Amino acid sequence: MQRTSTDGPDYFHKVVDCQWACPAHTPVPEYIRLIADGRYSDAYMVNWKSNVFPGILGRTCDRPCEPACRRGRVEDEPVAICRLKRVAADNKSDVSARMPTVAAPNGKRVALVGAGPAALTVARDLAPLGYHVVVYDAEAKGGGMIRSQIPRFRLPEEVIDEEVGYIADLGLDMRFGQRIDSLGALLGEGYDAVFVGTGAPRGRDLDLPGRQEPRPISISASTG
Repeated sequence: MQRTSTDGPDYFHKVVDCQWACPAHTPVPEYIRLIADGRYSDAYMVNWKSNVFPGILGRTCDRPCEPACRRGRVEDEPVAICRLKRVAADNKSDVSARMPTVAAPNGKRVALVGAGPAALTVARDLAPLGYHVVVYDAEAKGGGMIRSQIPRFRLPEEVIDEEVGYIADLGLDMRFGQRIDSLGALLGEGYDAVFVGTGAPRGRDLDLPGRQEPRPISISASTG
């Protein structure tokens, strides 16, 4: 009898509801079993392979896996899958030595515009294959909207530094403080590929009654 193929996503839709609901199809049952066994570093690396930022997601993910959790059919609440990511991240040992080794240079140069989660994920996948990855970002640190839009009480900066650092340490050429204003000029630098991961940093105004009106200030003075 041959082993069941897990290559196709339909398999997870049929038998592992939480894994199918996860956009990254992270093997949820696998890392929960590892956590239950006290193997936090192993659980973290299972997450890191597909989620890239387990410690960040364990604090900020909107957890689409949990409404799909089969435990919710027989219990009042599903398994706290998202928080278990944080459990693995907070209790792991040093995993630096478990990060991918970088292959010999393959002669290809790739430019990434932006140092947010999209571009860093691309860098994480390309750097171990021997690509020379150059990351441009106008800010002083990597992380993009992870760093600029999530309050620190929800996501401590040291968690961002740690998980961005795992990727930066794969030999990336990080060029912070460099804003790209011309893609034509960037393409003229001879890159084999360019990935634009700038996100949408411009804020959106709220069209609410009174939005454009000055707020009155009342000043009361007391005389004695």
